[in-house]
Amino acid sequence: MNLRELSARRAAWMGGEGPHGDVVVSSRVRLARDLRGVPFPNRADDVARTRAFRRVTEACAGVPGLEDADTWNLDALRSADRDLFVERHLASRDLAAGAGARGLVVGKDETHSVMINEEDHVRIQSVTSGLNPAYSLERAVEMDRALEGRLEYAVDDRLGYLTACPSNVGTGLRASVLIHLPALVLAGEVRKVHRAVAGMGLAVRGWFGEGSAALGDFYQLSNQRTLGSPEEDVVSRLTKIAQRVLELEMNARERLRDAPARRLRVEDRVFRSWGTLLHARLLSVEQLMSCASDLRLGRWLGVLDVPADRLTRLAIFGQRGHLGARCGKSLDGDEEARERAEWVRSELSAST
Repeated sequence: MNLRELSARRAAWMGGEGPHGDVVVSSRVRLARDLRGVPFPNRADDVARTRAFRRVTEACAGVPGLEDADTWNLDALRSADRDLFVERHLASRDLAAGAGARGLVVGKDETHSVMINEEDHVRIQSVTSGLNPAYSLERAVEMDRALEGRLEYAVDDRLGYLTACPSNVGTGLRASVLIHLPALVLAGEVRKVHRAVAGMGLAVRGWFGEGSAALGDFYQLSNQRTLGSPEEDVVSRLTKIAQRVLELEMNARERLRDAPARRLRVEDRVFRSWGTLLHARLLSVEQLMSCASDLRLGRWLGVLDVPADRLTRLAIFGQRGHLGARCGKSLDGDEEARERAEWVRSELSAST
């Protein structure tokens, strides 16, 4: 597998087939683990980081979900190429921007992956389409148990798993749901979601998770605490809150659909976005995400017939790292905007 091939491959979670897939893009579980007796990555020297990278990659061989996996050493890639993994939600921005031996082990359908030498030595990841974090947890735990039989984790009898950041100590669990909330944004009610979620011990983050802004009305809901709560309880709480947010979004959509004047304005916005994507010669990633968001809403309203997976492709494959991998060079400025517009026109023409 090379970067060009990866940039054209649809990950399993992008298909939109999961529960409530028209609103919830994906559910993800991440488990943070560290190696006993090895300095945390941010305190380790090059030799220790390289040894940890080798130990973890070797341990991943044959782990459930990682059969026939690809291993990527991010230290050997250009910054623009590392962006590709961030855009596919395989690597965090911190991992991509780091230094020294670090990378990824990625299963063939990208449902399972492992980040190595980010903030922690090991970050096990499982992602699935739609609203189903319990399934993601089940698969992540399966990978974790297999790896724990091959690696000696840093564990405390009282505290649980020891991690570089105190907020991850305990279960090391971060569970998240990537959800599309255009109707709540249009109604000016998305701040209610922020307040309600914060009151339940969860956080609302942007498209790329912690520290990122919302793009195209996509938000991540995720837990903030890992200490003192069993994994199943954390995931159950996240699921219930996500279901409540989903209900709020659907209620807002129904109000929009049933109000002729508002619906007409939204339909106009949808078709303007459609026209922009079909005809623009320069297109920024922010414009693309905004227009793709409108098209997803238009699909739900029944005014556009575009497959859900193609709309997800627009949001992910039209970003800088994917464009650069397909072109075989780094892109910036007008050149990037031109390549994005050209690719989007081709992609949408194939769907009509």
